[in-house]
Amino acid sequence: MTAAALRAAALVCTLQTCVALSARAACSPCAPQAEPLKWIIVGGGPHGVHIATALLQQVPGVTTDNLRIVDDNPELLHAWKTRTRDVGMSHLRSSASNHLDVREDALKKYAAETCGKDCCRPGKKSVFAADYMRPRLDLFNDHCDDVVKRHKLRESHIRGMVSDIVPGAITSLRVRRTDGLVDLRAENVVLALGGGAPAYPEWVCQTAVSRGLIRHVFETSSEGGDSVAIIGGGISAAHLALRHSRAGAKVHMVFRHDMREQSFDCHQDWMMTRDASARTGFIPERQLAFAGVESFDERRDIIRRERLAGTMPASVSRGRNGLRYAIEKGAVRHHKADVEQMVLDGDGVSLTLTTGAEIHVDRVLLATGFSKKPPGAGLVERMVRKSDLELCSCGYPAPDKYLRWGDVYVAGALAELELGPSARNIAGARLAAERIVEGALLRRV
Repeated sequence: MTAAALRAAALVCTLQTCVALSARAACSPCAPQAEPLKWIIVGGGPHGVHIATALLQQVPGVTTDNLRIVDDNPELLHAWKTRTRDVGMSHLRSSASNHLDVREDALKKYAAETCGKDCCRPGKKSVFAADYMRPRLDLFNDHCDDVVKRHKLRESHIRGMVSDIVPGAITSLRVRRTDGLVDLRAENVVLALGGGAPAYPEWVCQTAVSRGLIRHVFETSSEGGDSVAIIGGGISAAHLALRHSRAGAKVHMVFRHDMREQSFDCHQDWMMTRDASARTGFIPERQLAFAGVESFDERRDIIRRERLAGTMPASVSRGRNGLRYAIEKGAVRHHKADVEQMVLDGDGVSLTLTTGAEIHVDRVLLATGFSKKPPGAGLVERMVRKSDLELCSCGYPAPDKYLRWGDVYVAGALAELELGPSARNIAGARLAAERIVEGALLRRV
């Protein structure tokens, strides 16, 4: 082949490579956009996935081509699935009407179609618990996967961490990925950042955390050892205690009060969507009263009173397989106390309790919930500095009734001063989506 022919062949190969790369880039959720996207949702947990689903189903013009979900996990709902699996959850605490699709009966219909109608009836084969039709975790997760697949949300997922947001008529976001920084723009942005950072008690030693001797259930695997101390008295702590005791570990639970039973972690009034209220005729009095409170400090006080932290449903605490039975037979030992001090003890940890008792364990597992700081605190603070956004005295946003905070929308914990104590739950995701969709439709008019 002549030199000229070689150059021509090389040019053809180069052009073919460029075309192939361009085609792959066009299919990528990170492909450069000539026009801003319609929607970017920051957070790929239950709130982000449900809000994306609601927008795709209910707002004209929203498609997977103009919607993105930015989340730093390898797949959507990764943190949710990991945490619920690690604590040993078998059924959700919430009822079958709380799921990530839009229609209230979607989960029940999915169960009937995939498992058969007999599985939806009371009995041993049922995929729903007898009380409140609480779905089995594997059914709920399978339905989540079905929602993601049907709406092609995997194609909308951008894996990365949002490091900066500049709100405006067109909001700019900077996303930090393993292959570098990506800049995105969107007409609408939703902050669906989950519950926030895990809460670590003051007595926790960072050295013990770095060595894996103390672990928070919301942050790392909750594997224990031959002996384990579980700090906390809520549903996650109860699930963990039962899981490890059944595996043969010596289990200590440390929380300062007796076991407190509540079906849900707030009154059902707080969970009812407007659609459900209109359909049933039930008026959620607590929500209406909350909306009439103008002081955000007072709203914060209401949330503190109404959120039933440190509780568990009777299905977890009672019965032959419940926590009370495990404590009575000695499989779990409850210390009605707080931790006063901890010291590293060889390959384990020694805890001194306020009762004077000392316990020596291989691992300490913290089921102490989330910190009081808002989720994405650093990101939120940077947004405030770069715009005219304001925070309430508690450090949280005060969005309008459509959950719009300046030029962005908020959901989850960031929306609780508008939605109330259920904002962080799956029920709260449905409340948030309802408000955001309503606001989006009004802006189209």
